[in-house]
Amino acid sequence: MASPVLPPDTRLLLIDDHQIYLDGLSLTLQNLCESVILDHAHDASEAERQVSANTYDLILLDLQLPDSSGLALLQKLRKLDSLVPIAILTASNSPSDLDAALHLGAAGFISKTADGTQLLEAVTRLLFGEQVVIGNGTHPMDRQSSAREIGVTPRQLEILDLLAEGLPNKVICQRLNLSEDTVKTHLKALFNALGCHNRTECVGIARKLGLVSF
Repeated sequence: MASPVLPPDTRLLLIDDHQIYLDGLSLTLQNLCESVILDHAHDASEAERQVSANTYDLILLDLQLPDSSGLALLQKLRKLDSLVPIAILTASNSPSDLDAALHLGAAGFISKTADGTQLLEAVTRLLFGEQVVIGNGTHPMDRQSSAREIGVTPRQLEILDLLAEGLPNKVICQRLNLSEDTVKTHLKALFNALGCHNRTECVGIARKLGLVSF
C-alpha cells in the first residue's frame, strides 16, 4: 500500500492507447491516496488538451501512441507545464529509450511488468520528487553499466549510436568533433569488444546487447 501522507485529491494523467491496460492501471492507482483523481488520454492530441486544461501532480506516459512517439509528446508536455513530473511507463526495456527519456527530462522510467506494489511505491516516490527507474528485471536498464562490463567506453557508445544511424566515418567525425584516425581507433576497439568484423555486424550485436535500440 502506498504511503497515506499524500494529499487527498492528488491528480494524475495516464496516457496510453490500450484501454484494458488503462483500466488495470487505474484500479491499482485508486489505492494511492484518498480521493485520487485519475484522468485518461488515449493519444497525444487528447493529452495536450488535458494538460492545457488541468493541473496535474504527475503524468504517466507510454512510449508508443497512435499519433506520436512518447518522447516527442514528453517534450511538448514539458513546454505546456514545466513543473509537472512526467514518467515513462512502457513495455520497452531498452537502455537507449531510458537514456533518451531521462535526457529529455523524464522524472522516471518504469517497466509495465512492475507489479501493483512496485507501481504504487514508484508513483509515490515520483510524487515526492524522486527520480525512479524500474526495469523488467531481465536486463540492466543502465546501458552505461552494460557497456562498461564489456569494455565499451562512453565515447564509443556515442559512436555506436551514430553507426546505428548509418552515418559514415566523416560525418561521425563532424558530429563528435573527432579526427578520422580517432574514430577509426574507437571503431577498432568496438569491433574487438563486441567480437565483430564490420559495421553492420557491430550494430546488430549491439542491439542484441541492448546498447542501441533503433
